[in-house]
Amino acid sequence: MEKLLPQNIEAECGVLGSIIIDPEAIVQIADFLHAEDFYRDAHRIIYEVILQLYEQHEPADFITICDALERTNRLEQVGGASYITSLVNQVPTSGNVEYYGHIVERTALSRRLIHAAGQIAAIAYEEPNAEIALDKAEQLIFNLSQRHARADFSALRDILGDYMVKLEQLNERRGTIIGVPTGFTDLDRLTGGLQGSDLIILAARPAVGKTSFALSLAHNSASKYQRSVAVFSLEMSKEQLVQRILSMDAGIDQQRLRTGWIEDDEWERIVFSMEKLSEANIWIDDTPGISTLEMRSKARRLHAEHGIDLIVVDYLQLMHSEIGGKRNENRVQEVSEISRNLKGLARELNVPILALAQLSRTVESRQSKVPQLSDLRESGCLAGDTPVYLPDEGISRPIAELVGKTGFRVLALNTETWQLEPCPVTNAFATGRKPVFKMTTRLGRTIRATANHKFLTINGWKRLDELAKDEHIAVPRCLPGPMQATMSDDELALLGHLIGDGCTLPNHATQYTTVDQDLAELVCNVASKTFGDRIAPRIQRDEPKGRNGGWYQAFFPPSFQLTHRVYNPVAQWLREMDAYGYRSYEKSVPLKVFAQPKQGIAVFLRHLWSTDGHASCDPNTTYRSMPRIFYATSSPQLATAVQSQQLLLLAQSDVYWDKIIAVESDREEEVYDLTVDYTHNFIASNIICHNSLEQDADIVMFIYRDEVYNPETERKNIADIIVAKHRNGPVGEVSLFFQASQTRFSDLEVSPPTEE
Repeated sequence: MEKLLPQNIEAECGVLGSIIIDPEAIVQIADFLHAEDFYRDAHRIIYEVILQLYEQHEPADFITICDALERTNRLEQVGGASYITSLVNQVPTSGNVEYYGHIVERTALSRRLIHAAGQIAAIAYEEPNAEIALDKAEQLIFNLSQRHARADFSALRDILGDYMVKLEQLNERRGTIIGVPTGFTDLDRLTGGLQGSDLIILAARPAVGKTSFALSLAHNSASKYQRSVAVFSLEMSKEQLVQRILSMDAGIDQQRLRTGWIEDDEWERIVFSMEKLSEANIWIDDTPGISTLEMRSKARRLHAEHGIDLIVVDYLQLMHSEIGGKRNENRVQEVSEISRNLKGLARELNVPILALAQLSRTVESRQSKVPQLSDLRESGCLAGDTPVYLPDEGISRPIAELVGKTGFRVLALNTETWQLEPCPVTNAFATGRKPVFKMTTRLGRTIRATANHKFLTINGWKRLDELAKDEHIAVPRCLPGPMQATMSDDELALLGHLIGDGCTLPNHATQYTTVDQDLAELVCNVASKTFGDRIAPRIQRDEPKGRNGGWYQAFFPPSFQLTHRVYNPVAQWLREMDAYGYRSYEKSVPLKVFAQPKQGIAVFLRHLWSTDGHASCDPNTTYRSMPRIFYATSSPQLATAVQSQQLLLLAQSDVYWDKIIAVESDREEEVYDLTVDYTHNFIASNIICHNSLEQDADIVMFIYRDEVYNPETERKNIADIIVAKHRNGPVGEVSLFFQASQTRFSDLEVSPPTEE
């Protein structure tokens, strides 16, 4: 006999009947009970109507429910008014509605669990890779648990009681550690400890001490503060890590541990350290070349079985984004994907992840060897005059003007949906003075960037210095913006004509010149509608000379006397839009036009096109059905603006693959960058530009030891830990003592002398 899915029809009727009796009862269950939790379709439909009425602040009684169902032609579908009446008759009171609601919710969860089990079985049959199948199965179950987990209101008195306990604990330590302690006093004071869901990047050149610092931190957290730490070591074996941890805990030279040269009096220290370390909750996985998928699966299981407070990854560039060691063909794109996955894992488990990263040789090519954010940021930087599109305003602004500002959004490409989306910018900053290169595309788009800036190609993200002529890069077909009109059609028409065939220079009458009398009259007409009786438009016809058939000049004199700092209304209007005082080869489209809805932009383009635009089919050519459509101008800025507006009106998809026609060296200048969350790219100069590794990190730290580069330095055995980025706190620098023989970091003021 086939089993029915878990259900409780009586409880469903009890919920609906209670609400019909007392519409206020919906308040008790609306926060946890959803329409899809009901087993019967009729009950699901009735509850949907109840929720809609609740959201509209209308009572959900017998009459309103029947009326809403009748208006949507669903009353008979649920059994008619008689069935709704029967629901009322099944419950004597609404007092148990919350209890009924939880029964319905519980049976719905059981059905979802059965459905998930079926999906898992299908995955097991269809997915050939067992590791991928396991990850998908875990995600299904995890999603169910997250859906069921809820937070409710807590009384302030209860919260204050819990906080007082925490405050007393903090007071005992006299510290400000609210996350996982690092064991380094100054660093904990600066960061407040490592916070749950944060991705912390620790970067340095090889042989500076990345692994030693991470192990010292893990050892401190586990031994001193009884935190649970998971270490994924991709470079060293677990035996090598244990040797290092034992060396730093027992205070014995690591080389002597490696070779077995141990003094008799040191055995007692070794045994004591082993006993102490055996109590520490440190788990080590030394799978070489582990994938993000495998790491996520292992971390989930360890977190579920033992609980994890901190995850350490050594080191990021040795990981893979694919199963079985198969690398993505584009390593830059792969590293970006890995960092995003690590950030996602940190958020999923709500634990900090400390990921080590190796800096490139760029650091050593500078006079100053102190690491900077730009050394880690693989996306490079842009010249200061690079226009960055701001979708909320519908305009572009130079990236240099955005420095220090936050809270604004840029347009970015979601590479999963291939749609352009507004994304928040969390940081805009200068990155120093660097050589830049100029790239030009077939559509005439240009951008100036550093050699390591990445652009999206058909084969993934590539650095500028890896791009070749005739290769294609992704550019936005259109730039969507706000839809509120701030200019009338008459204003847009007048502006289009004046930009195309107008003279708007200082010390010269503002005028419009055309060979078409109808156009001259049209321009005077829209000018009168725009400025009313403040101007007195007039048309003057020049007599024909030779082949010249004569010109029509439209003038817009004011109807009042001009005085000091009182300008012609048309000239003042153009000044306010930054469309005044430009010669023909300098003209462009004002930013205000880009902020108009599509209908307004179409009006502007139609009138601009009537000046220097062309559209025809030449019957004398071989391709008679092939139209010739172009706009002629001596201004590159105006041509680019017209192109952008055409794409905005006509494009059907968000991405166009534009061909590179040149990449050439430009000059050295100040360059800038943005931090964009989620998509890690943005539209600049009408080209899709990328940001990567540093973007995902909440904290970025660097290790700098002066003795590595300056053997005669006075700062021997001192390591500077530079907190260069801290999304939720201050940045700064702390100094630690580094004991190379024991590969141990410790607080500077309490460090023992170096072992000879």
